[in-house]
Amino acid sequence: MQAFRERLKELGYIEGRNLAVEIRDGEGRNDRLPALAADLVRLPVDVIVTLGPYALEAARDATATIPIVFAGVGANFAPTRSGGNLTGVAEEIIESTVKRLALLKEAVPGLTRVAILANPDNYGTQAYLQRCREWAQTAGVTLRVYEVRDPDDIEPAFVKMVSERAEGLIAFTDSIIFGQRDKIVQTALKNGLPGSYPYREWVAAGGLLSYGPNLATILRGPVPAMIDKILKGAKPSDLPVEPARSEVFINLKTAKAIGLTLPKPLLARADELIE
Repeated sequence: MQAFRERLKELGYIEGRNLAVEIRDGEGRNDRLPALAADLVRLPVDVIVTLGPYALEAARDATATIPIVFAGVGANFAPTRSGGNLTGVAEEIIESTVKRLALLKEAVPGLTRVAILANPDNYGTQAYLQRCREWAQTAGVTLRVYEVRDPDDIEPAFVKMVSERAEGLIAFTDSIIFGQRDKIVQTALKNGLPGSYPYREWVAAGGLLSYGPNLATILRGPVPAMIDKILKGAKPSDLPVEPARSEVFINLKTAKAIGLTLPKPLLARADELIE
């Protein structure tokens, strides 16, 4: 949000003068989102910005007229292609999820048992699992899925994966799971588990590595630019959905903490090394 506000200010939108930002947070509870979206529509606001598929779905159901700019959503999520009052930034998630697995295997060459934190109710989970299982068959890796439908599912998932001798983990893209990233990466660190995650924000929180977008960059770049154009009269349908750029981020401090020496070719390919 800091990056988002800074860019809007650079574009001439000053909070308290010609801009008001109304924030609504479901706090990891997706059932709260429809009421929050309806509240924004009642105000009313001029533009709704959503982060994640559940928020986009709630906003889309709440209004067909107020422009919606989305981020944190996969290109495989059907509403991103519906046009109308929607535009935003979409990510390629299915293949990038497999890429995260491959990067974890590259970081830990002897890896044979990987835990997956996934929300079975997420629109993309089954597609991600199918591709990951195809990869695992050729890579000699056993995958075990630990379901996270609620923030309270995190702790028991770790208890189980540790008892089942997981050697590493990946987290699927999901709003609930993303909201628990601090707890997840710190619990993984406590148990010496290397993890591979979807966004830079995971690595900044202490995760080992990630392959995916930098959400702060998206909220500083294309999202404010779209808002600016909409507030100046453009229709969302006139603004094409933009692809998110995936990058490799590595936390060197975390690697050291779990006693992992990362291969030099992997380090060389990193877009950013966080210390």
